[in-house]
Amino acid sequence: MPVQNTNPNPFSVKKLGKMIRAAKKPVMVIGSQAMLPGGSLHADQVAAAMRLIKIPVFLGGMSRGLLGAYDTLFFRQARKAALKEADLIILAGAVCDFRLDYGRSLSKKAMVVMINRSDKQLSLNHGIFWKANLQLEGDVLETLGGRLATACCPDWLKHLTEREQIEETKMMSESSKELEGGINPVVLFEVLDSILTENSILIGDGGDFVGTASRILRPKKPLSWLDPGAYGTLGVGGGFALGVKAVKPNSEVWVLWGDGSCTYSLAEIEPSVRHGLPFIAIIGNDGSWGQIERDQSAMLGSDVGSMLNKNTPYHSVAEQFGAVGLSIEEGASRQDIEDTLKLAQLEHSNGRSVVVNVTLGKSKFRSGSISL
Repeated sequence: MPVQNTNPNPFSVKKLGKMIRAAKKPVMVIGSQAMLPGGSLHADQVAAAMRLIKIPVFLGGMSRGLLGAYDTLFFRQARKAALKEADLIILAGAVCDFRLDYGRSLSKKAMVVMINRSDKQLSLNHGIFWKANLQLEGDVLETLGGRLATACCPDWLKHLTEREQIEETKMMSESSKELEGGINPVVLFEVLDSILTENSILIGDGGDFVGTASRILRPKKPLSWLDPGAYGTLGVGGGFALGVKAVKPNSEVWVLWGDGSCTYSLAEIEPSVRHGLPFIAIIGNDGSWGQIERDQSAMLGSDVGSMLNKNTPYHSVAEQFGAVGLSIEEGASRQDIEDTLKLAQLEHSNGRSVVVNVTLGKSKFRSGSISL
């Protein structure tokens, strides 16, 4: 069914324009809903609107890639700090659920604007930990597109850019750490990011593994990142990959599976081979439901129910379905990783589905992130 655009109240849009022009430290958080009703033309129009407004932007969910990989308005580090310092926060298709700590992440001193198609999501957790100064029920593009040209304070942009660079350096220093038992996932994703093309589409289907990927990988263009959504509905990877390949047959599709989540849809390799809809899958194999095990072991002193068999040869399973199976094991160098991923790209370009089983070491990269 076609998604209908909802037109916002024009007087509220005019008020929003005044708020943007008055702000010294504005920030916008864009969620997946901003991509509706879908299509590359719509996404390009949303991106153009963001560049016209010139407000620092944090992207979440399927809005990743909206501004490309390195736009000067795109930030991805220290979002919490930026939201506490901002004097204007615009939530464009984003909601105050657990990802924004139910609104507690927002500065109490900031003016808060909520733009959402749903009247229920407009007021989700409203009045408990946060309060909106302006609520606009409507489509993000219809609200922001072409009406609100402005220029952000240079000092604010400089401040955010400098902190972004510091945080990026800290994060990338993680790649120098040798991990016991396997490959450092930060290194894996740094290498993957370096070989992605404008034609690459990334599909995240996992917990800790995909959480790490979202911190490292930079989708090259709009609509090039798909994931299970806010509640981590695992198992979507295989179906998403088949759907993307059917709609965009010339795209290079990568599925990022955790070793737990892959068991839900690994069998989709068979129809990908049978129907000629190839994709590349990387399985991050740490022998556990890592996002759960990390905090469960620390809080409860037990890993019961959260461990998997790290020796499972997922790449061999894929071979039985007619795909190419590759593995990256403990001791592999950065060059070994690059060579294997490039081989996967080559096989994919020749019409073959590929599964790369990567043995991961125990990482603390995402310690402190939401899990239980």
